Amino acid sequence: MKYLDALALARLKTLRFDLRRHRAEGHLGGRHQGARRGFSQEFAEHRAYATGDELKRLDWKVYARTDRLFVKEYHEEKSLKTYILVDASGSMAYRGRGGESKWDAACRLAMCAAYLVSVQGDAAGLVTFDTKTRTFLPPRRSFEHIELMDKTLAETQPGGETDLSGVLARVAEGLPRRSMLLLVSDLLGDAERVAETVRAFRARRHKVYAMQVLDPEERDFDLDGPLLLESLEDSSSLRVEASLVRASYREAFARQQRLYQAGFHRAGVSHEVFYTDQPWEAPLARLVAGPGA
Repeated sequence: MKYLDALALARLKTLRFDLRRHRAEGHLGGRHQGARRGFSQEFAEHRAYATGDELKRLDWKVYARTDRLFVKEYHEEKSLKTYILVDASGSMAYRGRGGESKWDAACRLAMCAAYLVSVQGDAAGLVTFDTKTRTFLPPRRSFEHIELMDKTLAETQPGGETDLSGVLARVAEGLPRRSMLLLVSDLLGDAERVAETVRAFRARRHKVYAMQVLDPEERDFDLDGPLLLESLEDSSSLRVEASLVRASYREAFARQQRLYQAGFHRAGVSHEVFYTDQPWEAPLARLVAGPGA
């Protein structure tokens, strides 16, 4: 796979989504602790043991063969549905000082999240979008589906304009209540409108994670001299003298980030920023651990 390669998998070994906490809080309709037990249950598959699983559900025969802890899953249990929403608009193609484009970084993060969801035995799906939905892969619980998600992202080229808040609102309308949504985007748009849209997600009892992917040049604007800035989403362009606009640009960027931080905090949304010139493991670990990590 292009994005979920051996190196990424090695870096994910110590990470785990704390999904059971959200179930306990009533945010999500995943597997139930109160699911009926007994001989009527039909065995479905094994899942890697996670902290908080009941010890009586461990399969000791598998442990004896593999020296790894697995629990038994049954068809009666409900699978949590997770939708990974990846921004495929033109701005995601940007690559400045970062080691890779924002698009490649976003795809890797999306696949890492899908993998962490799947190893818990839950279903992950994929939505790519710009001004409308481009691709929709409904949540499934198989490694073959993870491979299909990776292949789909590898074959997708970012481009075109975006209406971030509008398309998110339309996507959310078609999703079942009490889903988990992972938004992967640069969030370059109207911060107040996007935060308002995400609050609407929370009103529908979705749990939302926001993974904001940025190039360091979009934060620092450390370019020099006269510049011709060309949009990656339409045909517009702007000539500027870098030194004359740097301070105001940085102030506007910082203001946007403060709006996102405040808006997401009020809405109970987990938010992390990923810069393409920095390792992604630490912010991803904070994101999946949840508030207070």
